[in-house]
Amino acid sequence: MKFEEVVHIIPEVSFKELPGEPAHNRIMNKEVRQKIFQNYGHQHSYKDSAVIALLYPGPQQQAQMLFILRKSYDGHHSGQIAFPGGKKEPEDLSLRETALRETFEEVGVKPNEIEIVKKLSEVFIPVSNYLVQPYLAVAQQTPLFIKDPVEVEEILEFDLGKILNNPLVKLQKNYFNQPYEIYAFQIDSYQIWGATAMILAEVRSLLGYSL
Repeated sequence: MKFEEVVHIIPEVSFKELPGEPAHNRIMNKEVRQKIFQNYGHQHSYKDSAVIALLYPGPQQQAQMLFILRKSYDGHHSGQIAFPGGKKEPEDLSLRETALRETFEEVGVKPNEIEIVKKLSEVFIPVSNYLVQPYLAVAQQTPLFIKDPVEVEEILEFDLGKILNNPLVKLQKNYFNQPYEIYAFQIDSYQIWGATAMILAEVRSLLGYSL
């Protein structure tokens, strides 16, 4: 998919109603999510965070989407594929500011290079107690990426056409020693699952592609 095609449909996307839960449920159905929530109990003091799903022109002006591979560490999201972003800090005036700041810190894309297109549906992650606010955004020029060596293992650039056209694959994940069947995006040798896949499912739906 050419980046100019993305630019052409962005105005329409910006006014579309969010598909929200129906899109999220294609990755992890409501029954599975409710069982996981019940095991973790009701969280009263979740942590605010924000991420950016960034589209930009790549080689031959093909539309690309940016992801990061997180470092391995002793935590819930070790070694996972994610959108750049992170926790809201006290100095952030808004979650939008959080998303832009974190994207700059993790991959070096400056806020003035990013155009926020649409605020997406929130996703709650019970295992780490984060409420994630995603944003769909574009950069008109191919960014010059600078990887944060502390948090980012690898910067991943995926062709948007593969994300939009590849079928979902089934995965089994264990929560509390019980296996659950969920769905993921298979892009080359990488699997995108969990909250990132739920956000990606909404983006795919907004761009007019069924799951």
